[in-house]
Amino acid sequence: GKGGIGKSTISSNVSAALSKMGETVMQVGCDPKRDSIATLCGKLMPTILDTMRDSQGEMTEALMDSVVHKGFNGIYGIESGGPRPGVGCAGGGVMESLKLLEQFDILNKYKISFAIFDVLGDVVCGGFAMP
Repeated sequence: GKGGIGKSTISSNVSAALSKMGETVMQVGCDPKRDSIATLCGKLMPTILDTMRDSQGEMTEALMDSVVHKGFNGIYGIESGGPRPGVGCAGGGVMESLKLLEQFDILNKYKISFAIFDVLGDVVCGGFAMP
């Protein structure tokens, strides 16, 4: 959907409501701005892609665990992040992050009953699409 219409606010509120109902929730921020989980965690948090770049492209289970953040009412949050400015497209970064979530079996490891994917408003490169 279009940017700036409240997708992140709705995602955070749905995550909060589900957690209040006793569910184990993970909110996955899929926007290079990395602000999806900021309201749940109280600040901007390190992202998957920034962490991967800092480790010269090698991602380990310990590094993945380091970007899973616990916020309001026990909600887990993780941010995809994005490419460096002027390099690549946001959609490609999101797809790389989603592959890592699957590779390290993050949703099962943290026993997530609901995963909320807060997707970015616009991708011009076509790197992020529904299956």
